[in-house]
Amino acid sequence: MVKKQPQGLVEDPNKIEGIPSKELFIDMLVKDLSLRDAIGDLVDNSVDAANKHAGGKNDLSKFSVHITFDKSHFSISDNAGGIEEEIARTSAFKLGKPKNFKSGEHTIGQFGIGMKRAFFKLGEYIVVESVALNSDFTLTIPIKEWRERKDETDWDFKFDKTPNLKKHLLQKTKLKITVTQLKQDAKSQFVDSQFLTDLQNEIALEHLFAINKGLKIYINSEKPLEAPNITLISDRDFKPAYWSHSFPSGLKVEIVTGISEDKGDEGGWYIFCNDRLILGPDTTEVTGWKGGKTKGGKEGKELPKYHDQYFRFRGYVFFNADDSSKLPWTTSKTGIDKDSPEYSYTKTQMIFMAKQVKPLMDEMKKERERDNPKSERLLNLKVDAASEKSVKEVSVILQNKKSLPTAYVYPKNLFNPAPKGNVDTNISFSKPTHRVKKVMNYFKVDNPHDAGSEAFDYFYKNEMGKW
Repeated sequence: MVKKQPQGLVEDPNKIEGIPSKELFIDMLVKDLSLRDAIGDLVDNSVDAANKHAGGKNDLSKFSVHITFDKSHFSISDNAGGIEEEIARTSAFKLGKPKNFKSGEHTIGQFGIGMKRAFFKLGEYIVVESVALNSDFTLTIPIKEWRERKDETDWDFKFDKTPNLKKHLLQKTKLKITVTQLKQDAKSQFVDSQFLTDLQNEIALEHLFAINKGLKIYINSEKPLEAPNITLISDRDFKPAYWSHSFPSGLKVEIVTGISEDKGDEGGWYIFCNDRLILGPDTTEVTGWKGGKTKGGKEGKELPKYHDQYFRFRGYVFFNADDSSKLPWTTSKTGIDKDSPEYSYTKTQMIFMAKQVKPLMDEMKKERERDNPKSERLLNLKVDAASEKSVKEVSVILQNKKSLPTAYVYPKNLFNPAPKGNVDTNISFSKPTHRVKKVMNYFKVDNPHDAGSEAFDYFYKNEMGKW
């Protein structure tokens, strides 16, 4: 005869329930998450998928991401391989990555919460349609019903019907996420034209490398986003400085510093993690722009406060790791983990390298402040005539990093005016463009100013006999 459990007693009198409430979990996930960052999480997943199915090639031209939204819906779709049924069943919709889950190498998805917290941020009713290489399925998630289940331990989702285990060609794959019953925040911002502009600019900057590899991203437009043209001046007179380091954890970092256009909103540090922009352009204390001097009046260990004198500065930091958990970023991927020992070590080098560029910008300012006409500001003229390299070319520069100096190179001979009796004179004249180009090609220079200078030196040396 089985004894009945006395009424009022629990199965395990020592058990204390510790399962979190869904409301608290959802609130904590989206508490500090902006709407743009939530959408950015979904784009990150699409970029990861495109890189995975590109087969290690730097060509993403076969892939595209389409985002549309208005006051009643949000949708994002891509053609980058979909989600396999098994992945959906075991990990993709889990709130956090399983303990033994192995993500792809060099990804930007790390924590296993990006897609789910985007759902919670955007709306109450989600439909996921996936066509993958070996399966296809549809999944509907009514968030309100899921949240209000009587069984508080039931956190699972269910396919609309048994997934179809069928093979598909890569070009036929897709992943489409549609969100309706939008949250009030989404309803109001989705009809704001400034929100659309800010989102387009943010995604274009964050994924400029993927866009430059051919990935097309459309956001409420028939035209794909264009990657901003971040640049560095690089020619025979100005050579960017390069530094790299590998940490025991498997994290690698590369830094390139120099100057570019005189644009204050583009100057500063740009920090990338696995080719995704995480921070920048940054001119705050986070990247060393602190200001202040020692008691003796000397410059402090960090950089001065950022102002118009340094608008030309550009610093690019590239953190890369096969295991994205080793990257020094925040969970929202909108900032750097300032407490990371790897970032602290790197920041010291960033400041050191920026200080190598600083004397050039300081001297350019002094030259502009002197009572001399623009035609005699030789250093500023040299910088204005120098060749800028786009981010694509910066990537090429990195590939040929053995040729880069460890210290920034610039024409120090122009820092001070020549002594009396040996004053430089500017020579200015016009010649047919096609002839000028031939001279530029002959001397292998990038601009008419240098071509004229080379031609004069060549004539003087060969015809005058001596310097």
